[in-house]
Formats: sequence, structure tokens, C-alpha cells
Amino acid sequence: MPNEQHSGNGQGRLDRSEGLMGLLIEDHVKFQEEHKLLLTAQVVLTDRLTKTVKDLAEAQKSTDERLNALINIVDDIVPKRPPQ
Repeated sequence: MPNEQHSGNGQGRLDRSEGLMGLLIEDHVKFQEEHKLLLTAQVVLTDRLTKTVKDLAEAQKSTDERLNALINIVDDIVPKRPPQ
């Protein structure tokens, strides 16, 4: 082609552009795959975190009940001070 400019290695502009586009496409495909993995990991992490928070909330209820029972026992054992 007479209008095509060649670099020192004999490649024309169109060849160089096609090569660069190929690299960009490969990088984009890799990015898409990694993005899918990241989204999957995010869903798994969110599910596990939700379950952990629910478990902690249940454990806290049990702890509150046991602490209240202990407070009631101590209140019955320790004489109350008269107001000053």
C-alpha cells in the first residue's frame, strides 16, 4: 500500500494497530474473567458474614439471659443498702 507508513521493523500502521487491538482484547478478556471471580468471592463472603452476624446475635441473646439470671441471684444474696 502506498499510503501505509512503515516503522523501522517493516510493520505498517495498520499491522501495528491490529497488534495493539489484539493485546487490548486479551487484557479485557482476562479482566472480565477476574471480575467474575471477584464477584463470586464477594457473594460468598457476604453470605458467610451474614450467617456469622446472625450466629453472634443469637449468642448475645443467650449471654444476656444468663447475665440477667446471675444479676437476679446476686441481688437476692447481697443485702441492699438503704438510700442515703
